[in-house]
Amino acid sequence: MILKKPKASFPDLTSEASLGFFASQALIIGVDEVGRGCLAGPVVAGAAAISLDEVLKLGFSLQGARPKGDSEHPLLKVKDSKLIAESDRAPLGRALEPYLMGFQVEEASVDEIAELNILYASQLAMVRAVETLEKRLGRKADAVLIDGNLVPMALKDRGHALVKGDLRALTIACGSVFAKVYRDELMEQLELKYPGYGLKKHKGYPTPFHKAQILALGSTPIHRRGFKGVQ
Repeated sequence: MILKKPKASFPDLTSEASLGFFASQALIIGVDEVGRGCLAGPVVAGAAAISLDEVLKLGFSLQGARPKGDSEHPLLKVKDSKLIAESDRAPLGRALEPYLMGFQVEEASVDEIAELNILYASQLAMVRAVETLEKRLGRKADAVLIDGNLVPMALKDRGHALVKGDLRALTIACGSVFAKVYRDELMEQLELKYPGYGLKKHKGYPTPFHKAQILALGSTPIHRRGFKGVQ
């Protein structure tokens, strides 16, 4: 597990550099999940791999330090998706695409959350995102940076846990952006199917309004049975 103090809200590539991103042109995939604390909807994971050529052109050091200047470049605007204004996330995701080798978003369903528990369902979504991206890229990652303190068993051979990784590692933060955009848009669509719960506003999180509406209206098939606030 990689541990270091976050120095700022904007991530860099020092974790990726420590795994050979610059020195040996290793393929590094970063992955993060969103929606783990929600009462409704799937848990979603985003995986991303950044182009080495693009970050070298941008001026990252070979130790992974961020370049000075050009702060408007999409890669330099990335941070933990929760810290990005909702209106800015989707445009940033689209702007990032030319600078990535690829990205992938996958989910674990409400039924899988009930069957496995939220921890293992979150790991399942992350494994799916990484493995699907690897298939698209035609090769396995040399290393996978995983937000948190646990490595899923399926990624043990190449996984590295990084606590608060979405604040530290740029690959993880990119994955976080794509996962957040996907899940927020999904919850907005589900608001049309299950009106009255405020899903478009709170995205399934346990707000007082959401919990009150579950009490008033009952739960739906997209609510996580067994979660406190749904029972």
